[in-house]
Amino acid sequence: MLAARTPWEVRLDWSLSVLHWGSLALGIFLSGLSEGATPAFTLAALLASVYVVAMQALPRRLRHTDIIGEILAVSGVVVALLAISLTGGISSPYVLFLAAPSFFAGAFLGFRIGLETAILSSTGLLAVVAALQQEILTGSVLQAIALYVLIALTFSQARRLLVEERERGDALAAASALTMERMERLETAHSLLTSLSELANAAELNPVTVGEAALRDLAVVVPFRAGEVVMNDEDGTVVVARRGEPGESGAAQVFPMEIARNRLGHVALWPSGDRGLDAYRETVEVALRPVTLALDNIVLLRQIARRAVREERTRLSRELHDDVGPSLASLGLAIDMAIHQYPTAPELAGHLESVRRHVTNLVEDVRRTVSDLRHETMESLVEQAHRAAAEAGAEGPSIIVELTERRPPRPEVADQVGAVLTEALRNAVAHAEATSVRVRGVVERDRGWVSVVDDGKGFDPAIPPEGHFGLLGMRERVTKVGATLEVSSEPGHGTSVTVRWGS
Repeated sequence: MLAARTPWEVRLDWSLSVLHWGSLALGIFLSGLSEGATPAFTLAALLASVYVVAMQALPRRLRHTDIIGEILAVSGVVVALLAISLTGGISSPYVLFLAAPSFFAGAFLGFRIGLETAILSSTGLLAVVAALQQEILTGSVLQAIALYVLIALTFSQARRLLVEERERGDALAAASALTMERMERLETAHSLLTSLSELANAAELNPVTVGEAALRDLAVVVPFRAGEVVMNDEDGTVVVARRGEPGESGAAQVFPMEIARNRLGHVALWPSGDRGLDAYRETVEVALRPVTLALDNIVLLRQIARRAVREERTRLSRELHDDVGPSLASLGLAIDMAIHQYPTAPELAGHLESVRRHVTNLVEDVRRTVSDLRHETMESLVEQAHRAAAEAGAEGPSIIVELTERRPPRPEVADQVGAVLTEALRNAVAHAEATSVRVRGVVERDRGWVSVVDDGKGFDPAIPPEGHFGLLGMRERVTKVGATLEVSSEPGHGTSVTVRWGS
């Protein structure tokens, strides 16, 4: 028997109650009219009444179970046959009461038990009629037997159809729920794709912004209190985006980001409650597919760009060293010879000396350029800004990078300016209590400027914070490369840190 009750079960139950009470009342009334208040009448009425009261008193869910239901069906047949035998046999008004067990068995216990109950009722009626020495093959007997069998068959088939319809409805409901779940996953994936498309159009497609977009959109459909997007690199792993605080208790659930068995990294999510995130695993996996693809494309593009840049740097350094350098050296030698050939023309010699100095400076510039080109490839300032933003954490102030880098600065300048940029970002996140931090600037090889501006609580630059030496370290770094540091701040109005170098 099905555990859950349906409207059709309730209706059939009420119909059974009506049949029980109606056939009992009819039996008592008609047998009282025909036989009067005899002991047999009283016993038959008592047996039938006790059965009906007991049947109705039992909880519906209990009496519809297979074992108890079979006992009640057989008991009903026995009680009805006793009442029939006490009140006149085939002419007894309790013949209709005997139909109730077949109705009950067929409607609530299934086809097999319903048919067995109808056969038991028919066989018992024939036995009672025979025991009372009444004629067996009469229209009344055959009609009663046909009624019992027909009731059992009709209501058992009706039950089968209703059960099948209910199972079909449950299957449709389950399919609908699955479809809704898939739609939610698709909506999450679509939201991520839209975010990635907007980031790409805004030229902000990098691991930090992609990771932040992934955590932001996952938070809409997955209940987690904290999350991290972690990427693998040559030196290990790096957290490119973070949301929330993991806390000291509870383990994170890890969702890998893989393409063709190449693991780019993973997303770690800390559940917001005692329940885990296993029910959301498929949702997270579907949502991470465009994120993984975007990160993979970023990595591939950077690898291709770095390889192309490295090859071009090697080619340029070789040409400068092998072609331009010797040509300039030859030019310098020719100027020296011209100076010695015209010692009596001081004005001409002065011009040649000036040209010789320019050539010498140009040779030195070529040598420095060759050295820079042969230098180990470093991250650009834009890449350093994004990496610093990721290390500073995505939870807290929003970090906006608006840095235009036409040509990266020389390695020694990039090293020091990048360190100042990183320190300024960390200070803005850790101490300024800012809601937004903006990195701006223009970089053009030998000159440029980079500014980190926040809207935090600010401070008085004339009174450095006790125990903090960040500003002192920044000034020492910029001094090494001939750059300048400008710090503008006042309490309650944020802070601006700007580095300038070159002419």
